[in-house]
Amino acid sequence: FRAFQAMAMTDEARTMLKRILKGELSVPGLQLRPRDRFDLITALMARGDADAPALLEELSKKETSDDAKRYAYAAGAARATPENKRLYFEAYLNDPQLAESWIEASVNPFNSIHQSALTFPYLEPALKELPKLKRTRKIFFVNGWLAAFIGGQCDERALDTVQNFLNGEGKTLDRDLRLKVLEATDGLERCVRIRKESQVSSPRSQV
Repeated sequence: FRAFQAMAMTDEARTMLKRILKGELSVPGLQLRPRDRFDLITALMARGDADAPALLEELSKKETSDDAKRYAYAAGAARATPENKRLYFEAYLNDPQLAESWIEASVNPFNSIHQSALTFPYLEPALKELPKLKRTRKIFFVNGWLAAFIGGQCDERALDTVQNFLNGEGKTLDRDLRLKVLEATDGLERCVRIRKESQVSSPRSQV
């Protein structure tokens, strides 16, 4: 189920997700919990499904526990508009009332790989926040932050941004932070390399 949810890209696949969400299609052995429902909507939102915002609003009215509010906030981070990304990122940095657990829940939906063009402008600012995050957040927060913001990219522009940061302002990072950035960058480097190789090996039309 979760594998299908992660891979549901076509209109037909998204329709199946919505049918599961509405109870019109059942998965043997699966009983949807509130979190499962919000995860389904997050997947739809990340893929730009037109029904996702209304589905999120409807479920948010029905599920009102503290956990459900956190799930709803995370799902909203996947809304693919520049304004939404700006509001979320500003809240991450400047809203003292925003719980750390809400940030942790939402940074991955915010950085959906399907929305890398929208989130690229926040990569460098996210890296520049590392010293402050180390001082003010719990020990594993930085790992998730880097995994989301670097892992949500897959092109040379993003890789250049990280490398330029490490060769510039990032030179003064504490050693542990620098190592965390390098570790998180491994996946980005592999993604860029694989994309290059696939472009080189793809068949070209014959003249």
